[in-house]
Amino acid sequence: MICGRLEGWREIEGVKGLETGLEFLERADLPALPDGRHAIRGDEVYALVMRAPSKAPVDARFESHRDYIDIQYLLSGDETLGVLATGELPGATPYDSSKDVIFYATPATYPALRLPPGHFAVFFPPDGHQPMCHGGNPGQLHKAVVKVRVSFWEAHQKR
Repeated sequence: MICGRLEGWREIEGVKGLETGLEFLERADLPALPDGRHAIRGDEVYALVMRAPSKAPVDARFESHRDYIDIQYLLSGDETLGVLATGELPGATPYDSSKDVIFYATPATYPALRLPPGHFAVFFPPDGHQPMCHGGNPGQLHKAVVKVRVSFWEAHQKR
């Protein structure tokens, strides 16, 4: 996992190969984009923009992905994400290849990451994460999740 403030992503170690997605998040018109899928580089890199109410952690599930890396970026609201390596998460569902997702039961204890507006978190396939949660009071979240295919990331790391 990598996290940081979007305006300083170029100085963060480990983002090589993710530049296309991070540059998309710098778009001046990002807050005005409608909810839904936005093409960046076909199925290799795309963004999902969403507005939704936050959930209590007890009502949210952990997830991970095999084919895509998530760059989760918060535009507004106050999000807290549960984070834990997939090897430490209980109760995995079978992998759903059509949605590239595995869901897990929520463990009794786990670290949480507060993601304020203007910040992003990168989750690689071994990084379990529990998105869309609030740490305190519920509220509306506006976020973009850039999906970067693992093979695209691997190819662009070598450049």
